[in-house]
Amino acid sequence: MYKINQVAVDSLRCQIEETIKLLKIKKKSSNEDVIGVYINLYENALDSINLRASKSDDDNLKKTLVKLLNCARGYMETSSDYTQIFLTEMSKTEKLIKSI
Repeated sequence: MYKINQVAVDSLRCQIEETIKLLKIKKKSSNEDVIGVYINLYENALDSINLRASKSDDDNLKKTLVKLLNCARGYMETSSDYTQIFLTEMSKTEKLIKSI
């Protein structure tokens, strides 16, 4: 069974919340459907973190979090503007996921 440290989960929760906030700002100024897809993926991950009742849920949490990996890179392949702030936050989220 996979076990995730609670401090790591708390850090990840904060990072995902920040990323969602910035993705929603981007969505308001963009007609790109992929931004909505990313928002859904991040909100699902946040829901999984918030519903995590015990350490026994860590395997399922990890499966949900893994879906966020490479989203930033995927977006960069469709955009010529790599300096968008939400991409920085997506990258930070992915680094945290990889570290747990």
